[in-house]
Amino acid sequence: MNVPSRTVPAAPAPQTYSAMPRGRTSLYGRLAPLLAVALACATVLAQDSPNSNSENGETPKTGATVKSDTTIRTNVHLVLVPVTVTDNKGKFIDGLSASDFVLYDDGAPQRQLQVDSSDTVLAPVALVIAIQCSGISEAALEKIHKVGGMFEPLISGEKGEAAVIAYDDDVRLIQDFTRDSSNIARAFESVEGRTIKVGRMLDAVMAGADMLSKTPASYRRMMLILGESRDRGSMAKLDQAIEAVQRANVTMYPVTYSAQGTAWTASSDDTVPLPIEPDYGGALVELMRMTTRNAADEFAKWTGGRHLSFERLPGLQDAVSRLSGEVHSQYLLSFEPVPNSNTGLHRIIVQVRRPKGAVVRARPAYWP
Repeated sequence: MNVPSRTVPAAPAPQTYSAMPRGRTSLYGRLAPLLAVALACATVLAQDSPNSNSENGETPKTGATVKSDTTIRTNVHLVLVPVTVTDNKGKFIDGLSASDFVLYDDGAPQRQLQVDSSDTVLAPVALVIAIQCSGISEAALEKIHKVGGMFEPLISGEKGEAAVIAYDDDVRLIQDFTRDSSNIARAFESVEGRTIKVGRMLDAVMAGADMLSKTPASYRRMMLILGESRDRGSMAKLDQAIEAVQRANVTMYPVTYSAQGTAWTASSDDTVPLPIEPDYGGALVELMRMTTRNAADEFAKWTGGRHLSFERLPGLQDAVSRLSGEVHSQYLLSFEPVPNSNTGLHRIIVQVRRPKGAVVRARPAYWP
């Protein structure tokens, strides 16, 4: 979905999603022929079907109900692999060229590898920010409200755009894709806590992956999660959500907090009233939840992203700044897969020939 920016009111009406169970040639230069063919096909399909963009033939607007497909399908003609290279102290390493990289696709070295550095990459950023708005997140939301204006550097550049969704017992669109940083800031400020202990992160990830899958294939697709590291009550399963973001070529950046930890950093006016009587059943549920897989860790691991955490406002501001710096220091590797018999998940290994001891982080797999 590539929606033009538009002005929204200070407190936009939320949108509810239905539950989802489910050489150095520039990148644009290499994709231009494919995009021209895709545009021609889209024009023909649009003439044949008045519902090509939505159920009513219109782009969904904030405040309307949107349905998304559980299954995300993509035709991979060019695989994009954002790569972060640092030294052992975390300092970004620049100045590398295509000859410095080696990429293995299912164990076979990729011979026709194209590399764009942070200075030459032209692919715009498409970002979905998913904010947990459970009642127990009230203390964290107090801090999150203040960082909406920090995302302009992350999507800076031609055609970069971001959207904001919120999740508790459902998933709501707060701000559709926009290039206007003031719209993003207002969207952050409008997110408020509702249901106390429900936070359907996996359902939100499914919705975000669906949104990003509709952006141009040439975009660098990213999702930022501002919430707890584990899910609370989603219908979707973790493996299903991981596959969805992998198929949509999304890099995940969870920035998480402990609801109990951030509560200690909040003022008395911003904390959620708690029940006077002990909630032994709720405590047992929390203990059981902590034994489940850490979804934030899994998303970062399987998409080549990064998991950061915070408790106080300076920690959140630092996390956003670090992610912005990382995105704009990445190399973008791209290649056309060699046809083979594997129609399932392909494993990727990225290495650099120099400098010695460099740390490489990239997505470990893709779906054809």
